[in-house]
Amino acid sequence: GPLVIKGIMTAEDAGLAVDHGADAVWVSNHGGRQLAGAASTVSVLKSIVDAVAGRAEIYIDGGIRCGGDIARVAALGARAAATGRAGLYGVGAGGAEGARIALSILHREYDRCLALLGCTSTRSLSPGLLRV
Repeated sequence: GPLVIKGIMTAEDAGLAVDHGADAVWVSNHGGRQLAGAASTVSVLKSIVDAVAGRAEIYIDGGIRCGGDIARVAALGARAAATGRAGLYGVGAGGAEGARIALSILHREYDRCLALLGCTSTRSLSPGLLRV
């Protein structure tokens, strides 16, 4: 099956992973809990997207708290954004139904963000829509 390498935080590591056969790289600082002052995943995403240059998919986690965060990383080139926190908060508040509600809130926020940006789909997002 496809090979995904998780924990990528530098353009160099992303390039090496793809050069050695990775089908996707997963930008992750593992919650930033392991090293005080670690870079945020969104701050390194563009350099990783540039290094991969379309040769593999890019996934990201860390810091995804709302639909706008998902739109931001999609505009920068991530194919998927993972969030554990939203679902866990939902489970804590209301079990499986709470998780479903939490994820539907993210989806509505994402759709609203696209509309406010004048985008009709994820494909119409681009880095030019962001202020860095």
